[in-house]
This record gives sequence, structure tokens and C-alpha cells, in this order.
Amino acid sequence: MSTSVVDEPSANEETSPLLFAFTSLPDPLTLSCLARVSRFDHLALSLVSKRYRSLVISPELYKTRSLLGRTDECHYVCLSTKTYPTSRWFILRRENTKTYLENAAAEDLVPVLSFPTQLPELSSFVALDWGIYVIGGLTNDNRTSDVLLLDCRTNTWRHAPSMGVARASAAAGVVGGKIYVFGGCESLDCSNWAEVFDPKTQTWDVLVPMPDRNEGDNLIRETLVMDEKVYAVSLWDGSFYYSPREGKWGRKKKPETQSYYCVIENVLYSCDKFGSLVWRDSEELEWKEVKGLKALRLKFPSSASFRSIANEKCVSKLSSFGVNIVVSSVRATFDVWWDVWCTEISLERREEEGEIWGTIESEAVTVVDHVPSGRVPVEVLCSATVYV
Repeated sequence: MSTSVVDEPSANEETSPLLFAFTSLPDPLTLSCLARVSRFDHLALSLVSKRYRSLVISPELYKTRSLLGRTDECHYVCLSTKTYPTSRWFILRRENTKTYLENAAAEDLVPVLSFPTQLPELSSFVALDWGIYVIGGLTNDNRTSDVLLLDCRTNTWRHAPSMGVARASAAAGVVGGKIYVFGGCESLDCSNWAEVFDPKTQTWDVLVPMPDRNEGDNLIRETLVMDEKVYAVSLWDGSFYYSPREGKWGRKKKPETQSYYCVIENVLYSCDKFGSLVWRDSEELEWKEVKGLKALRLKFPSSASFRSIANEKCVSKLSSFGVNIVVSSVRATFDVWWDVWCTEISLERREEEGEIWGTIESEAVTVVDHVPSGRVPVEVLCSATVYV
């Protein structure tokens, strides 16, 4: 990278000696300074000059931030609505903590560049390091083997190597820096039914066959990673998993009755669409309530009254944000517009009582559209954390 040129200030721009001295630094020193600035301020920095803009989006800045241990946890949210030609992506602005219902603002979810076209329906999403992979899905009602990658360092898109077989609604999870994908194929007997992607070599490999798979295993409702195993919650018949460490498959016959799942510090959390958050350890079968979240539940309607009450929310996604949980919910307000809310909850485990308590730390909201709510089906496609 060259070290040179100082940008010419505009005619009406006053340049202080301190600013001039800073902009005169060679690129490596400037990168070292910029790496210490929160990523949420990079947009403002990119407006200072063309040189700053090129530095802010450069891979060298990410490398410098990584070496200095200054990468940030950034939470991305992807929305789909029929009134927009593309899927819409946002970053949760974490600095706005303690922002509650009465003063949450649309700026709490910061929009970022979307993919030029609508993402395939029924795609699977996984976050790995600084990127989010969009795997398979339906394009013109046909399954696809395409894999798209959102590079969150620069918020740009590119194609990753395609899978060996087309999939939709497949299980996808990350263990040991590799992406494991299975199910969602046209044929249950497909030889590539389960695959693994290594980002370092940019190659897909076939996994050992699952010995007792059945038709229900091809229809995946939910995916989670726990105990270094990738679990798939079947649409019909319990759950099954693949263990990369052991190189073998396993099955749990007990059906999973909850709607949404995520794993934090090896504890499994779940939430129904009406805001009740529960948890259990990996080897347990009984769900326990997360205490202290009455305020969260009060914001959601009962199942009997949801259709008739305006200004209420319905959970659409549950995901981890570091050691916290983000509950993403969709709200129809007075039958006029749709909002999407992201509620961040911190967790405290009280070993003596055998309980976990939750505290609402922040809430962020974006207005999706101002049209009659019944005409705008809104879905949270992805809610994931990356490190940039």
C-alpha cells in the first residue's frame, strides 16, 4: 500500500494544523489510528476524504484491527418483505443501550448495502468470522447450490464456491471453523446429502453417509450448534446431529416443541412467538423459565388475542450476540405499518438457585413500510453476529 498523498481540502473547508498533521501520516500509521476507532464511526470517517474512504473499506484495516485485538462484535439483521425487490440488511447499533420502547428510534438499526437482487427463498444462513454465508434456497421455485458471502468488513457481496448439490431449507452450522450443511435436497438418496466447506481451502467435501436417514430428515425446521455438534430439528420427527470430532451421526427421538432456538455458553435457549424465554442444559430434557423477563412477555399478546390487538409484537428469530440473546420480533402497528424490533437481553446464571435471570439491555427498531399491515408479510431471515 502506498503511503503518500494528502487530499486537497475543498474551497470552503478549514483545515486545522492538527488535522493536516494527521492526514499527512503515511498509510500504516493512519491505519493504526483508524483501527482504534469504533466501526460504527467508520461511515463518518469515510466522508472526510477519498483517502479515508479507501482506507476504511480496505482489508488492511481489518487485519490491523485483528492484530490489535480491536475487532467489534457486530450484529446483522436481514429482513424480507414483498414490497421491496431486495432483501434488506441492518446493523444493530449496540452503543444505544438502555433504549426502551418509549424512545427507540429508527436509527438504532443502521441500514447497509443489500444484495442487488432478492435472496433465494428458504436459504440457510451462517456467520463465520467476518462474513455471513447465504447457502442454497429456491430460485424460481428450483433449488440452488449457490453460496453467497456478505463480507462484513466492507459490506460487499461475492459468490463463494457452490455446493455439490442444490438445497433449500438445509441444516447449516459452524464447528471448528468449517461449515457443515445437510438435508434440503431434492432426493433423500443424494450422494452429496451432507457436505462440509473449508473456507481456508475454498473447497466442499462429502461427509460420511447418515445410516438411517428418512424422509423427515430432509425437511429441516431449525439448526443449532451445541457440544461441537451440528443439530437439525426435523419438521416431523425429533432431531438428529453430526459430530465432526467423532465423524458420526446421532439421533434424538424426543420431538422439539419450541419454536426458536439459540445456544450461549453451552446452554440451549428457546422462545415461543409470544415472548416466553426458556432454557435447559445440553443433557437435560426439561425446559426452565428465564426469570426476570416479565417486561418482555407483557409486550407480546396472548395467542387468542394476537390477531385483534394492534401495537403488539410476534417473535420471528432468536439469536446470540456474544453472551447475550437478541429476540427479533415483528409488529403490526394500528394496521398501518410494520416495525421490526431487536431486543438484547443479558443473562445471569445463579448456580445456587439453579436459575437463569435475564435483563433487557436495549431495544432497537426499524420501520419496514407504511402500508396496510395485512398486505406486507415481513420476515426476519437472518440475525447473526460477526467480528470486524
